[in-house]
Formats: sequence, C-alpha cells, structure tokens
Amino acid sequence: MIKPRLLFGVCMVAGTLLFASCSNDENNPLPDGTSGEVPALVLDEFNSLFPGATNVVWSTKGEYAVASFYWDGSRADNVVRNHTAWFALANGVWGMTEKEIRFADLPEAVKNAFGASEYGQAPWRADDEVDVLKRNGDSEILYVIDVEKNEGGKETDVDLYYTAEGVLVKEVIDAEDEKDYQDYLPQTPSGTVESWLKEKYPDARIIDVDNEDGGTEVEFISGNMKHEAFFDRSQNWMYTKTEYRFRNIDEVTDIPSQVLAALKATPEYLEAGWVEDAEKYETEKAGTFYCFELENRFDDDVKVYIGSDGTVLQGRPDFGGESSGGAGVATDIEKFIQENYPGAVIIERGYDDGYIEVDIRHDGKEKELLFNGKNEWIRTSWEIRYNELPSAVTSALEAEGYQRDDDEVEVVQTPDASWYEVEVRRQGKEYKVFIDESGKIIKVVEDW
Repeated sequence: MIKPRLLFGVCMVAGTLLFASCSNDENNPLPDGTSGEVPALVLDEFNSLFPGATNVVWSTKGEYAVASFYWDGSRADNVVRNHTAWFALANGVWGMTEKEIRFADLPEAVKNAFGASEYGQAPWRADDEVDVLKRNGDSEILYVIDVEKNEGGKETDVDLYYTAEGVLVKEVIDAEDEKDYQDYLPQTPSGTVESWLKEKYPDARIIDVDNEDGGTEVEFISGNMKHEAFFDRSQNWMYTKTEYRFRNIDEVTDIPSQVLAALKATPEYLEAGWVEDAEKYETEKAGTFYCFELENRFDDDVKVYIGSDGTVLQGRPDFGGESSGGAGVATDIEKFIQENYPGAVIIERGYDDGYIEVDIRHDGKEKELLFNGKNEWIRTSWEIRYNELPSAVTSALEAEGYQRDDDEVEVVQTPDASWYEVEVRRQGKEYKVFIDESGKIIKVVEDW
C-alpha cells in the first residue's frame, strides 16, 4: 500500500511594512537599488490605480510586490471590501487585483448558472463573500464562489471559478483557506503558442497559462466554452480539449449525430441512461474523438471513447502525450508520482468533480490519481483482469460462493488502505465486493 505523504506547496515568507517601504524577502530579495523599499515605479502605478487607498500593507512574493488595502473608503453593511493588488517588481506593471464582493452583487449570468448547478441546491451552501480576480491584458475576469456541505459528519469545501458569462471553468476541492491566487497572475502565450491561438481561436480569452517542463497548457474561453490546448516542449501543438456542460446530452448541438447514436447504443449508456460529462479531443496524432463519462450500476464512473465517425474505441487513443514528455503538473505532485510510481509517465492532467486528476502510465497500466486543492494525494485507481487477482482474493470469493461477473477489476489505493473492487454473482444476484489483498472482505454492495 502506498503510504500518504504530506504535500505542501512552497510557502514564501514575506515581511510586512507601512505604505512607503517593504522588508526584504530573504528568498526573493527586492531588486538592487531599492534599499528595501517598494520601487518607485510600483508606488506610482499603485497610486494611479487606487487613489485614496487606506490601511495599505506591502509584502513581496516571488517577482511581485503585493499590496493589501481597503479602497474607496466605503463599508457597505459594515463589511469591509478588501483588495489585494500585484505589481511586477522589475517594471511596476500591474498584474492582478483580487477583491471581495457580496454574492448578491455577482453578474446575473453567474448567479443563474450557479443556481442551475448542483452546487446551487441543498445540501450545498454558498459563502456570502465572493472573490473577484481582475487581471491584466486579455486574461478573463474570474469569480470565485466558495461552497460547502456537511454530509454524514464530513465537511466538503469547493471553490467554483466562473467567467462573467456564467461558464464554470474550474472546481477545486479543499483548497487552501488563505488563497493568494498567485497561480492566476496573467501570462501571455509566446512564440508558436501565441500565433497558433490567434489563428485557431481569434476570440480566445485566456483563463490560465501553465509553462511546465512537460510543455505548455493554455486554458481559455472561446464561443462561451472552455478549451484547453497542450503543446510540447518545442511548442508543437499536441491536442485541444473542449468541455461540454449540459443537463441533457441531447442539448449539445455540435457533437455529430453519428457519435451520439453510437454512444446511446453502448451497454454503458443503456445501463446509465444519462451522461455526466463530455469532452471533445482534437489531436495531431489520433484525430478527433469524444470522451463521455457515465455511471455504472454501482455508481462508478465509466468512460466511453467514440471517434468522430461514430466508431466506439477500445479505451483512450494514444494522442502523443507520452512521446512528448507528458502534461505538466505541480512540482509537489510530480515529486509524489516519481517517488511512489517510479518510471511513470504523466499522460494527462485535468479536473474531475473538483479534484485534480492526473493520468499516468506505470508498469504497463494506465492509472488515475486524484489530488485535492492542496495537492494532497487522495487516491489512485486502475483496472486489472480477474486472473491477475492474488490467489488469496479469488479463494476468499469462491469460499463465499461468489462467481466472476465481470473480467475487469478495479484496484484502489488511498492514504489509509488499498483494496480490490470485484463485480461478482451469487444465486442469481449481482454484487460488488470490496476485498483487500489478504482476502478480507471489507464491504459488499448489491446491485438493486
């Protein structure tokens, strides 16, 4: 069993100061010639953008001077409207402002989209304070709604990132309580990436740009839909992923009819009757295909892949991630993977119900890892054949009178335990048995 590790991001300790000066950060000292003070270029830009700001406190984070302050001198309903603004130390250029607004002051499109989502219903509760990220350049304004629920004594907290048009672009479970949003400082795609984006999506509004060792990932809005484009280390385009959000799959108008017809004829769809999520992949190596996520009779997520011509595919096509070095992930996640799955290749990174999902290829198997918003490992799962089960497991199942029902078995690892999920039959009924490697049965779920 894989043992849990505490995963912490790098925390930069910055000094605080009065409005006119700033203490040096020993890890990220201020530029030469500043004598420990906020550069004049930064102060000039700050005063120009936020005249009359009060209670200003400065700190440094990386290559930025960061001002926390109140602005406009107004307190609506005794709630202070806090602001945080980021300025480049090198040239004073403003990068981003985070401010707080009331939920009631959100754009109507955001409130409507939120209200129509699962998060707008009980048992979810939304915080009355919403963070707004306004960023320099062509970067999209983001509204961050914090929701939480308590079910079975377990608290779950999710940050929802919306555009002004109400497009939900990201869900993050259990993020840091004190978020500084440094990862959302605007970046401009460069070189081939920039020219590709302007040619293919001239109306693109950038959400985020990640430059990792494995390549570049650009998240953007175009046509009121979220897209993610991936490029290798040499800035060669690898693939573009487009997310669909819908209540009914028949509402989606730009998925070819032959693809939908093929989906509805699959056993997975006939069993589930509905689709949770759908994505379109346009790739250089494997052409265009679609991924549909459904639930099986045991409420497990099942993915169905269908080519643009309506051909049902046997698993996800190889679209070049491995040959290009994989998709980039946070450094601490990458370190965790290297330590616990030596030799693994990162195939793809994405989000699944608020968790960071990282797909890897390890020991000849495709495995799915989930991390929360703090980059802490939650679970790993992958499929094996029934005949790959340990003899202790198959012997225990046979001793209880269970017979194989499905040849595919899911292996699950978490920080606390690991087990197998085996679909079986007994006396004409179907079950899923959760059993550990020693043959101890943990739980049995009957298919009603």
